Amino acid sequence: MATPITAPTPEQLQALLSGPAGTPPAGVVPNFQNPPNLNAFLILTLTLVLTFGSLAVLMRMYTKLFIIRSVAYEDYAVMLGWLIQIAETVPSAITTKHGAGCHMWNIQLKTFFNMLYWTNLSSVLYCPIVFFVKLSILLQYLRIFVPNRKGNMSIFVAIQICIWGCFIMYLVATIFAIAQCTPRKKIWNPLMNTGHCIDTSAAYLSTAIFNVITDFAILILPMPILWKLQMPRKKKILTTAVFATGFLACVTSVWRTYYAWQIFQSRDISYNVVKMGLWTYAEIAIGTIVSCMPVLPKFFRHFSPKLYATFASKSKRGSSSSNPPPKSRSSVVVETPRNSAESSKRLFAKGNGGERDVSQIWNQAYHPSTVEVKGEYVTLDEYDAVLPRMGTASESDPKMGKGNATKRDDLESAQHDFAIRGTIFPQRR
Repeated sequence: MATPITAPTPEQLQALLSGPAGTPPAGVVPNFQNPPNLNAFLILTLTLVLTFGSLAVLMRMYTKLFIIRSVAYEDYAVMLGWLIQIAETVPSAITTKHGAGCHMWNIQLKTFFNMLYWTNLSSVLYCPIVFFVKLSILLQYLRIFVPNRKGNMSIFVAIQICIWGCFIMYLVATIFAIAQCTPRKKIWNPLMNTGHCIDTSAAYLSTAIFNVITDFAILILPMPILWKLQMPRKKKILTTAVFATGFLACVTSVWRTYYAWQIFQSRDISYNVVKMGLWTYAEIAIGTIVSCMPVLPKFFRHFSPKLYATFASKSKRGSSSSNPPPKSRSSVVVETPRNSAESSKRLFAKGNGGERDVSQIWNQAYHPSTVEVKGEYVTLDEYDAVLPRMGTASESDPKMGKGNATKRDDLESAQHDFAIRGTIFPQRR
């Protein structure tokens, strides 16, 4: 017959709660007064994440609301993720007052229980943040690479799988974080005699691994299309590099998975949970910035046109010197009407296969003032289309910042906005 478990007396319970939360290593004396901790790293990381993430989102929303005047679903998604992230920093900061970042033997058990409460609240908010950030990037992919399903069904299906896979996985993980114990109080008070809890270690590790997989999937998805663009190799590499900044999010996700595994393998939970948190906040910040990158160049060009003009001009001169045009073909500049519907149809006509080139999709909102014919390519100069030329008032664009934006006017092509002046695609014959 099993021996019944007797509840501890109030004196025993008080002594237990006042003791260390974990067994110290041999020869180590618990230090409850001023223990070494990771508070400085946590506060610094939270500050940097909030600062850079907020700047990216605010610049994006200013650009969409006041310059482009066109807001899309992905903008709402990243805004929701950002607002939830701000809310999540509150419980994360509070955990530092309850032993987070300290070794288990340097905090009292009752303090550790308080830390578990705030840590659980933070974990409940984590999945919605990551979901909305990834949703923003994936919706942006849909508008750039799959304006219609014809000829792009494989990319369309892959993006949809990522979106719905993320939705289901993060929804399940959030439910686990909320309902892992009945009653919920048992999550942060394991000494309760009533109620029960389920083992969530497998769920947390599965979520971490799923994060890594989806991060790499989001990184790889646009690469095949980018490398099919008809542009010089240098421009193609720079364009790919812009999208490849998401690799940093993949690295942070891998490290977060490692420390999530450490939490369940080690008894030093209060210390390892902060190490995991540092990589978690870095992952969120990088994802937020990456989702805003296609819009940010338009913001800087709006407020610093001279700086952008100088930067773009130097880039074009460098590109021209490294890739001189063939001697057998002359360079001709053809003036086109700014608002000519016939010219737009000719420049952005569908190809023989019924599909539009991705570079055309990126630029369908622009009405360039010049078309430069070089060999078999037509170069649309976006700088001439958006910014007034020095000393030529008649060529300035009166719609700068207050025109009607098309549905893709916010999608700044990487080959334009990162030191590459001009988009290249086949000339119609």
